[in-house]
Amino acid sequence: MKLSVPLAGLAAALLLSTSATAFELTHSAGTLTLPATPEKIVTFDLALLDSLDTLEIPVAGVPQSTYEGHLAKFNETPVAGTLFEPDYPALQQISPDLIIAGGRSQGAMPQLQEVAPTISFTSNPNDFLNNFKTVNQALAKAFDKSEQAQAALAGIDSDVSALHQANDGKTGAFLFVVGGNVMAHAPGDRFGYAYELTGLQSVLPAKAPAAGRQARPEPGSPQAEAAAKERALVISNIAQAEPDWLIVLDRGAINGGEKTAAETLAQHPQLSQTTAYKEGRVHYADPNSWYLVGGGLTNLKSITAQMLDAMQ
Repeated sequence: MKLSVPLAGLAAALLLSTSATAFELTHSAGTLTLPATPEKIVTFDLALLDSLDTLEIPVAGVPQSTYEGHLAKFNETPVAGTLFEPDYPALQQISPDLIIAGGRSQGAMPQLQEVAPTISFTSNPNDFLNNFKTVNQALAKAFDKSEQAQAALAGIDSDVSALHQANDGKTGAFLFVVGGNVMAHAPGDRFGYAYELTGLQSVLPAKAPAAGRQARPEPGSPQAEAAAKERALVISNIAQAEPDWLIVLDRGAINGGEKTAAETLAQHPQLSQTTAYKEGRVHYADPNSWYLVGGGLTNLKSITAQMLDAMQ
């Protein structure tokens, strides 16, 4: 049976309407709609690279970095710049259908938009897990990979539940070690999601959601000296609180660098005297997983599994 002219026109309009929104992805800056699912993706966000890989979504370009473990394959992927600075001639050569900006490359979004449709995802340190799930569910839905994402999320949820059970009623402190200095991260700080994952109660008060990251003062300035005294006071308060667990991130060990955190803690006059340190309740977090990659589907499962293995 032939369609009448009006019906044929309606069918064509519906077909065009469907094809015009064949791909829809909600991200931090809005909703991106494209006429077809992107096939050539460049991501400057390593957490999203990890998730794309988990969901078996091909990636055509990555930032320069040292990729290890299941991400080692991306050492052979075309480089599209650094984590901070896109390489625009390289991007033009890749000719991507979609670019995912990372937190370190947020400022380049206007220029990236001129190359290809660009999206970004921002994390919420005060509600990390819900934000993590929302981002990955949105990504999976857009690429028709929801079933795979739910399976990955279920594995993480299982670890988190077991961690909360193991750490019921226990306290903790997250320590960031760099250049012999020790800095603490409370809930709401960049690595404050450690408490949300483990169920440990922070011995430090949570940061207010509106509290942003302050600019680093000039070395040797009065502001730098005041900040150092404040950090020392916070560490002293942690030691006096006697947390059940210390979670330590060694900044210097990133990308195979020198490990100094264990020595720094051993020589620290206060932290080395805590019961947690003396009894070996110190978890040295994998530096690349925490600092470079973060909340990817496979990476976060690795983070929770390692902590569960240590804390059970």
